[in-house]
Amino acid sequence: MPLNLRIFTFQVIDFAGRIPFTLGNLRDLQVLDISDNDLSSTLSSSKSSFLSSLENCKSLLYLSFARNPLISGYLPDSIGNQSSSLRHFDASSCNISGRIPEDIGKWDLVEYVDFSENQFSGTIPDRVCVRENYLRYLSLHENQLEGMLPLSLTNCSNLQILNVANNNLSDTFPHWLGKLPVLRVLVLRSNRFHGSIPDTTNFSFPKFQISDLSHNYSTKFSFSNLQMVDLSHNDFTGLLPTEFFESLESLKEQANYVYGGYQYSVNLTIKGLEREFKIKESKPIFTCIDLSDNGFHGEIPEVVGELRSLHALNLSHNSLTGPIPPSFGNLASLESLDLSFNKLSGRIPSQLTNLTFLEVLRFSNNNFVGPIPHGKQFDTFENDSYQGNLGLCGFPLSKECSNDKISETAQDEEDNGNGIAFIWKVVMMGYGCGMVLGISMAYIVFTTGRPWWLVRMIERDLRNKVSTWFGKKRK
Repeated sequence: MPLNLRIFTFQVIDFAGRIPFTLGNLRDLQVLDISDNDLSSTLSSSKSSFLSSLENCKSLLYLSFARNPLISGYLPDSIGNQSSSLRHFDASSCNISGRIPEDIGKWDLVEYVDFSENQFSGTIPDRVCVRENYLRYLSLHENQLEGMLPLSLTNCSNLQILNVANNNLSDTFPHWLGKLPVLRVLVLRSNRFHGSIPDTTNFSFPKFQISDLSHNYSTKFSFSNLQMVDLSHNDFTGLLPTEFFESLESLKEQANYVYGGYQYSVNLTIKGLEREFKIKESKPIFTCIDLSDNGFHGEIPEVVGELRSLHALNLSHNSLTGPIPPSFGNLASLESLDLSFNKLSGRIPSQLTNLTFLEVLRFSNNNFVGPIPHGKQFDTFENDSYQGNLGLCGFPLSKECSNDKISETAQDEEDNGNGIAFIWKVVMMGYGCGMVLGISMAYIVFTTGRPWWLVRMIERDLRNKVSTWFGKKRK
């Protein structure tokens, strides 16, 4: 093997055997990709470990040994000395255990770090972003990490994707991540995050110390660029965060793009199946909000209907009450809507028939009543979309609607759900009745003369009042 080799790629050929520690002799090596094989190695701080030997490769830019399940051991503390020029580090889907070394914070130029699907334990190191750097992608999902998210993540000003799903993290909602100006994907799924999600636009926390880091945060936070939000399978409670939805400015726009030099991937549960979404440079991103399997209660905010570029919305398995906001009819890009297993009530708004891209609809196990809207995509959904709502009727259910319910629905559609037409009808009816009565009285007066019965009644009333007044004066 020539010692001046710069690119070494051994990818997706099911190669087996031990990874030689002599790779460290390739001092000019810039790219090492041995992912998707059956290679084996025991990582440690020993010089016999291929990872430790790579410290000699001072020009290394790209390092990936992902998806080699026979690679075990732990990452040495000296990993921060790997290369001052390192940009990409992928150790996902191996069998690595132990703690994540704090020295990864020394990778000033690194843009991509993936430690997912391993056996890492302990806490996420405070020094993961000890100072401002170029980190864009950080994935730690499917490990055994505990504790809280480190506040030093606020130094990762270029961070676009943060995925810590399927761990044992226990924390409140990290509002301070709203300080990150380009954060687009936030996945906190299947942890033990808890508490309510209060006002995101006016949140502060006290001064904290992290090694040579010292900040005093008391500012406003906004998630204006966030496009993928997965908070499902946690212990969040309280009302749905209206201010949080209002801050999602990028979901109110039509074009959504992610910029970066790498292809990123994120696993999300969409349309009932877990799917991997590839996020490529300058390509539209699949937008979604998943707040399912929590303890949210109260009504769904109207502002959710302003997120016109949203593709998937999952609010299932909570304790939400009240009606579906008619503003949901504005979600023109929506492909999947899951509101099942809540306590929602009222009629299904006819405005939802405007959602022509809708493929998955789940309203089961709520308290909806009245006829199911029909037309366009709504004619394609089957019984299981509505089961567990005893008050619903109409296609595709076998329960037929009475004429009263059908006429009420037609009236609701005519009034567009706001009651304005009904109010104007009442006003015009009163105005018309008043005109008829006035004209009739005038006709009687001018054709028959004075109405003597009305004159005598007024005179008698005046005599009684005058007599009473004089009686009081005499006393």
